[in-house]
Amino acid sequence: MAGQIIKRGEKNWLLRVFLGRDENGKRSYANEMFKGTKKKAQERLTEMLSEINNGTFVKPGKVSLNTYLDQWLEVVKPRLSERTHTDYTYLLKRYVRPSLGTRRLTEISITDIQVLYAKMTDSGLSPRIVRYVHTVLSAALKKAVKWCYLRSKALLHKY
Repeated sequence: MAGQIIKRGEKNWLLRVFLGRDENGKRSYANEMFKGTKKKAQERLTEMLSEINNGTFVKPGKVSLNTYLDQWLEVVKPRLSERTHTDYTYLLKRYVRPSLGTRRLTEISITDIQVLYAKMTDSGLSPRIVRYVHTVLSAALKKAVKWCYLRSKALLHKY
């Protein structure tokens, strides 16, 4: 499997990897913009190729956290009691969606989640509420890894 590095400006590179053909025979590529030296771009391209060979590569998507959480809540709804589903929906709507909801799922970092928890604590919320939000968000992100929306469980660490 081969990849390309295409110069897009001063220290800007487009990394492109051929993923194969889809069900209609159309070529599919993974594209990623990279800022830095050509050597660093080559290292990232090698990393992408390695992830593809290992089966751990996740094609960057444009799904926002809000969209993903809506999907996740629909999937878990049959397995939860009505009250639990209502609580999950409320906690995500009240605490997570206002600060992180509009961002792409793949762009949310551990730091973003830690900042969310710190703001919740600083605003006077009890540790119990923060833990409950963490539990719900962690469950949602674990499913995102399983569904290949995310490639790492790094976001799932305890606060």
